[in-house]
Amino acid sequence: MTPPLVRLAVTRVPATQAQAEVALHALDSGPGAYFGVDAGVSGLHPLQATLLGEPALAFHLHWDGVEVEVLSSIGASLLRQPMLLAWHEGAERGASARPLDVLRGFLACFEASPDVLLLGALPFAAHRLAGGAPCADALGTLYFGNRLLRRDAAGAWTDVQLGLPGAADWQALRPATDPAPELAEPGDDHPPGGYAAMVTRALDWLRDKPLVSLTLSQSYRRKVEMSAALAFARLRQANPAPASFFFNDGRGQQLLGASPDLQLVIAAGTVQTLPVCGTVARRPGAVGEAQSLRELFNEEVDAASLAVCTDALRNDLAPLCEPASLQLLDRRRPMSLATVVHAVDRLAGTLRVGVDAWDAIAATAAPVMVTGTPRAQALAAIDALEASPRGWYGGLVVQVASNGDALAGTILRAAAVQGGVAQVRTGGDLMADSSPEREEQESRLKTLSVWRAFGLEPDAVQAAAVGAITLPAAVAAVDAQDPFGQSMRDCLAGLGLRLDADARAAVVVGEAGDGPSSHAVFVGDAARRPLAGAGFALVRGSPQHGRSVVCTPSALAPWEGGPFTVARYASFQLRDVQPQQGWQVWACDLQGVPLALAHVASRRVCLLFRPDSLLSEPQAQHALRAAIAFAAVEKASL
Repeated sequence: MTPPLVRLAVTRVPATQAQAEVALHALDSGPGAYFGVDAGVSGLHPLQATLLGEPALAFHLHWDGVEVEVLSSIGASLLRQPMLLAWHEGAERGASARPLDVLRGFLACFEASPDVLLLGALPFAAHRLAGGAPCADALGTLYFGNRLLRRDAAGAWTDVQLGLPGAADWQALRPATDPAPELAEPGDDHPPGGYAAMVTRALDWLRDKPLVSLTLSQSYRRKVEMSAALAFARLRQANPAPASFFFNDGRGQQLLGASPDLQLVIAAGTVQTLPVCGTVARRPGAVGEAQSLRELFNEEVDAASLAVCTDALRNDLAPLCEPASLQLLDRRRPMSLATVVHAVDRLAGTLRVGVDAWDAIAATAAPVMVTGTPRAQALAAIDALEASPRGWYGGLVVQVASNGDALAGTILRAAAVQGGVAQVRTGGDLMADSSPEREEQESRLKTLSVWRAFGLEPDAVQAAAVGAITLPAAVAAVDAQDPFGQSMRDCLAGLGLRLDADARAAVVVGEAGDGPSSHAVFVGDAARRPLAGAGFALVRGSPQHGRSVVCTPSALAPWEGGPFTVARYASFQLRDVQPQQGWQVWACDLQGVPLALAHVASRRVCLLFRPDSLLSEPQAQHALRAAIAFAAVEKASL
């Protein structure tokens, strides 16, 4: 006779955000996990969170089964229940054991409930859980707890207590672990340029091997002083994401991250997957965000990469779903996070009878977004090309309940912290026509939000450059009938400059008059006369008003930072790419035509854009600051 299913009494009481934060910080020193869908696209990502602290049982996964560790007195009581006792006796490790069947059997001992669940993290190597050759690596840890803190879509927290009649009060049965010893001076996988070189080698694989796509990655390592829990709190506040997670393995390592990729959403017999591909830095402000999204959606390689990811996921999930039920419900939906913008697809289908969340997890482990297509050939390329094992990168944070509901998020934008060292691993999906230099830039960009959470990176690349520029106290404003003269005055005041007609440096706007012969910044159409007088070829064409242009600084620019978007209001065009004698090019557009030029001897600067426009990104004002500081130098030198 089969023992009865275990029924746990469920008690719910309201909880506060403060209580949740206290419980989350406690995970810094003890085993447990948090998994939250903290942000995403409205209607696509199910906002919610689960925090499991003080777990009763830990399930350590291996290729040949599961090691069950009792962590509390309640965990010991659970395993004495008839149904669980029978399960535990048959859950021994062995060559014929199937670890996912062991986990499936554990949850099957309970009556169906959304609160009876397993929560934890699986590393990249967990794709071996589906079977294959023996593997010496541990394949992850999942926790079961009798107390959860849960957040709903409205942001309200609930304290959920799972009661077991006759069980003793919670008492830890395992002694606290000692802190991990501090590690030696950390180093990155590659020096600058090394990842681009690896990508170059990978492109040969893509051309010569039967590979449609390939994702490569690299690790960065830094010493950190901030606690992992505090860094995670900062990360969640600054960069909420579709899959935010914190995991303490109870053995001296913490894993934290804010991933854009919610890989699986399983509820009521349906499965959804939300692949993400394409990453562009999110520029400041509404105009900057719009420009970033336009850049993202104009990128054909990223569009193709996302299409490959979605088609490959359909291939993985098709055997699990009712015929023809898998449908693409959303294509390249924009998703804006704190530092980057992404494009998201949504694929959904109906699971076949007898198929569950564990089947979907096994089918999509080591997903195409972090490996490539076909997966077997991509895994071989990863082994051959990457400089170090992936560890957690590309693994899964998972939550599976006894009622069949589940969430799985891909472990990206994450840091593994142990012995005072944080390791952050990033990568990108490659196609045969990918740019190695762009891939390296994107790889480094993806680390910024995590390093900032640890206080290791400035909040803005421009901050140091702005601080290094010494502005004069005052500047003269020369307005030669400019239609936006008041906007420029407001901009100068916002830079902290006093307007004084007798100031050494002047800012000139408008087209009438010649303007000063030295110590001046000429903006927009005001630059026509000094440039024509210097011998530059100018062409009067159709007015280009309110047009956005990408401005790329040269090595001579006296400010730091990469490309930024500016607004042009111009009735002439500069045809010369090479500067006239005595002039320097500080910045160009994407076609190499100068947008900012300076004459060293006369201390004149010509900005062929409007840094005062609301359509220009904040970096445009950094360029204006640098130009004014340059023009205000008392003695010019060649």
